[in-house]
This record gives sequence, structure tokens and C-alpha cells, in this order.
Amino acid sequence: MNNRGGFTPLLLKRQGLLAIGSAFLLSACSSTVQLPEFSATGYIADEGVVRLWRLNNKASEPQVIMSVYSFYKKPETVITFYEYRQNKLWQVRSEIINPNAPSSWHLRLNKRGEVIFMQQESQKQKRALTEDERLRMVFAANKEREISEALTIGKVNLVQGVWYQNTMTTCAGEKVSVSFEAPEQRWLKTRTRNSSKPSYVAWLDSPEGKQLLMVAEHDFCKWEPTKESL
Repeated sequence: MNNRGGFTPLLLKRQGLLAIGSAFLLSACSSTVQLPEFSATGYIADEGVVRLWRLNNKASEPQVIMSVYSFYKKPETVITFYEYRQNKLWQVRSEIINPNAPSSWHLRLNKRGEVIFMQQESQKQKRALTEDERLRMVFAANKEREISEALTIGKVNLVQGVWYQNTMTTCAGEKVSVSFEAPEQRWLKTRTRNSSKPSYVAWLDSPEGKQLLMVAEHDFCKWEPTKESL
């Protein structure tokens, strides 16, 4: 995957974006916050980019959160679904897309949070998860839930689209005019200058402006989830 890898000015913005969402979340603690039924957001992690899609019920409680973690320097992507029942984590399904060593992880809990099924599969070999692995999966679920809520409240929205012949078209088919900060804009043009094929771009749109997340050759739009598919 040809991601935007190691573009340090973006890494410096991560805390700022999370702070935006956290500030909105803290200011809303004393009242009920109504979240949209479906939302998409994202952030810069230590080793790559995390994109989050979330489906809520009418009480703003999560039903499903989909996380896609794309690494800068590893040939893999981690796709995870966190599923909830009655506002409690019910199931975690995670798949590591790696041409050399694909693997999957599965954890299921009852309404008391007790494990009823857990398994890791790699190269057709299956084993039970360790206690540390189980704890990490539950911790990650809680973290992604909090981050997705904070960033959504802060109006940090993920947009994905196609960049071709100096024109940006979102996955929904809308032609848009997108201007990033100068270093990001230069990088995008350099990255796509000699390409005769479309490039697929993910960025964040927030009250603080737009932030380029990643550019890749594979088609985001083919698998981008919707309210109906998630």
C-alpha cells in the first residue's frame, strides 16, 4: 500500500484534533449529546492512520464501530468491528490484511462482560486468546468508542474520494474543491503527478480546517461502509 507514510507535520496535529473533540465532549458532560445515527471520523496514530465509522441507535449508543488501521511502513491493514448490544460490548472481530501473514481475532462476551468465545487464527491454525490479548481487545474497543464520540462531537469528519486529473470526487460522487495546507497540497501533487491512474485520498474536515490523512492506489470507495451496510 502506498500510503502517505511519515509525513511528520500531520503527526504533530493528532493531539490537536483529539483535543478539539475532547473539549466538546467535556463541555457536554452535563447534558445529553445527540450523536448522528451514522458518522465517519479518523485520526493519526503513532504508526499510521485510523479511520472510524460508527452506527448509533436513537439514544446515541453505538451499535457498530468499524476501525481501519492503515500503517505507514508495514504491508498490512487491520480491520476491526466492535459490536454492541444494549450499550455493552458484545463482540470484537478483527482481521489483519497482510499478504505474508494474514490472521484474524474474534472475541465474544455475554451481557456481564464475561468471555463466551475467543479465538485467534493464523495460517489455518487456531488457538485461544491469552488474557493479555483479551484485555487489549477490550481496551481498544473502549478507546475507539471514546475517540469516535469525541471527534464526532467536535465535528471532525472523515471524507474519502478520488483524485484524478486535478479533480477531487468524493466516494458519493460529488465533485469538491479541497485545499490542504501548502506542504500537504505539494505532497499530493507530487505523489500523483506522474500517475495515469486515479489516486484515492482520505482527509479530515473539521472546524480547524482540512487535514490530509493518506493517499493510496487501491479503491477506498469499493468498500467504504454506509449506514445500510454497517
